[in-house]
Amino acid sequence: MFFEEDEERFLNPELFHAVSRELFPDAISSNLEVTPYGLRSVPTHTEDGIPIRKLYVSNLPPKTTRTELFGVFAQYGFIKSCWLRMGDKGPNKTPTPTYAFVTYSNPADAHKALQAPKQEKQLRGRNLRISPADSWHQPAEDANGRVRWKPRGERIDTDTLGSHSSDQQNPLDDVAANPESCSEHGEGTSSETSEQVVPNPEEEPEEEASYTILDILNRDCMNHVLTYVPIRDLIRSERVSKNWQNMIQEYLSSIRMFKTSWWQHVPVTLTTAVLRRVLARLGGALLRLHIDHHWSALNDRTAHTVGKFCPHLEELKVVGMHTKNWNPLIYGCKQLKNLSFISCNKLTDSSLVQLVKSDSCIESLTVANNTHVTGLFLTGSNPPKLTSLAFFNCYSLQGTVLSAAIDTIPTLTTLKLDVCPVSMWKIVPTILNKLPKLEELSLSEYTSVELCLMPQGNEAFCSALSKLSELRTLNLSRNIYITNAVLKQVAQSCPKLQMLNVSSCNSRKHFPHAGVGDDGVLAVCRSCADLSRLDVSYLAALTDAGAAAAARCLRLRSLTARGNAALSAAPFTQVLHACHQLQEIDVCGCDCVSEEVVVQAAIVLEKRPRPLTLHLAATNAAHADELEFPTHKLLTVDTRDDRSNPHLRPDFVDRIFDDSSEDSLDDLYDRDDFDEFLGPGTDDELYLDDEFDDYEGMYAYGLHGPDIILL
Repeated sequence: MFFEEDEERFLNPELFHAVSRELFPDAISSNLEVTPYGLRSVPTHTEDGIPIRKLYVSNLPPKTTRTELFGVFAQYGFIKSCWLRMGDKGPNKTPTPTYAFVTYSNPADAHKALQAPKQEKQLRGRNLRISPADSWHQPAEDANGRVRWKPRGERIDTDTLGSHSSDQQNPLDDVAANPESCSEHGEGTSSETSEQVVPNPEEEPEEEASYTILDILNRDCMNHVLTYVPIRDLIRSERVSKNWQNMIQEYLSSIRMFKTSWWQHVPVTLTTAVLRRVLARLGGALLRLHIDHHWSALNDRTAHTVGKFCPHLEELKVVGMHTKNWNPLIYGCKQLKNLSFISCNKLTDSSLVQLVKSDSCIESLTVANNTHVTGLFLTGSNPPKLTSLAFFNCYSLQGTVLSAAIDTIPTLTTLKLDVCPVSMWKIVPTILNKLPKLEELSLSEYTSVELCLMPQGNEAFCSALSKLSELRTLNLSRNIYITNAVLKQVAQSCPKLQMLNVSSCNSRKHFPHAGVGDDGVLAVCRSCADLSRLDVSYLAALTDAGAAAAARCLRLRSLTARGNAALSAAPFTQVLHACHQLQEIDVCGCDCVSEEVVVQAAIVLEKRPRPLTLHLAATNAAHADELEFPTHKLLTVDTRDDRSNPHLRPDFVDRIFDDSSEDSLDDLYDRDDFDEFLGPGTDDELYLDDEFDDYEGMYAYGLHGPDIILL
């Protein structure tokens, strides 16, 4: 288009107002001027020359709070105060917010809030209508530029108020007189402006509602801060104010997990009375409770207390208590699913018999470090929902009793019998034959040589494993009865296996039969395609060929091979290139592993990015200069935290007596010095008698034959 004069190139402001009001009725407010180029201009001062610090906010959604207003406007600057006008209150009325005033300390921040896009100033789906407050609401400045914030209770002079109100007391008149402008406190068309509430300056106590930390922090931030304060102190602080009390009560009602060990920094003895007062405040919403306080003096009323105040409890863990009676839990905690007793010495079968009865809701039961439980409480119980049963270090557990009780638990899918009596190993095949749907099995810490000295075949155990086709997790760590034959049976019968732990399975050379080696690991990695976690630590018979078999497991995420001195970096580089989902490799204590693992890991991550952690403490890579390692933002190399146990290494040697100490006792048995060693008056005939081989005489002096033989 051709313009004869340059003035015609500019947009006519009046025409722009008219078109914009028709197409975008909410786009322009009365305080936004239009430049010749069509841009909006936001005023920084009122018509009286007062800097704009206070904003008028309307179109508020119901149930708006000051905290929500802070969340909208705090992004533009420091807010001095926020005042919310609530509607009429009454017995049959719900007060709703009508409008609000937001005051900034800096006028530039208020200017930013006015200029911000409309989509940033939304609350619960509503577009907030923002405009500068009237002149009589704005804080005044003296000649030195010092802001005179109005103190509490101060009101503006009536004459001054009248002079200002004569200009702005009825914004609707301005709209009627000039349709191109809007009222001081409204946006949009005249119909929308008619719904605005014109604030009365007498209703607002200027700067009276100064905000606190409860207004600034949102609910999630405040709850996170309160987690660092002990429950005991929170309950004591409720008397500070009504708002703080409401905040504490709301926080306590939101707690879903509580551990009594959180009080350990306070030397307070935990009694049943103290626990009752605490659970009375927060027990109604608790889902998980751990009673593991070190200084506890709880009595048998503890179970009644937990059952009364924690009706929705789903998990209970009790550590180190001497309470016997836990049967009342079943009457109060109708939703209890997970129950664990750790180091509860007085816990017996009678303490658990009611918890696993026919109408019980218990799904998981764990008993650890106990000397009284025999398993008799499970006999005839027939719990309908019990799916997980775990015993750890229970010396009195009887295999025959447990085998008979398994018949009444048809839904069992998880079984853990760790550090149990050695006689339990004879009953394990019988128990496994009754659990064909087992998904998780743990038989670790069977290190006694009582049965190992009498060679027994694993035919019965392998036959039982052949029926576990649904097995997904298998833990056989530190079990001297596990051989390559067992792993081959696992590879043949458990195609769904996802986790396998065979660390320290008969690794010492002085055992009568060989443990796990390359053949067993290779068989499992070849057949179990879903294997994601593998632990082959402390295996004397494992070589690079066996460790490299893990590269066949394409879904492998974690590989652990600690304390294997015969392994090098070659098998782990193969695993890095083959397993694209691998996230962790732990080879702590593998002396021959070099920094080549780090180099290959960086190359792999360039092709297939993913978080990857390498634990290389106590290896040759740990002695290399870390500055030479290739860096990658997704690669973490740990060369300091040694996770390996030197006592479990196949090449471990007890170095209490070093080589130089072999002849250290030669002088002791010299006849001349021996008398001085025994001292005067010592009956040396007692130790040098030829008839000392008599064991009865040895026992008379508190000595035992095996001790003398070992010496």
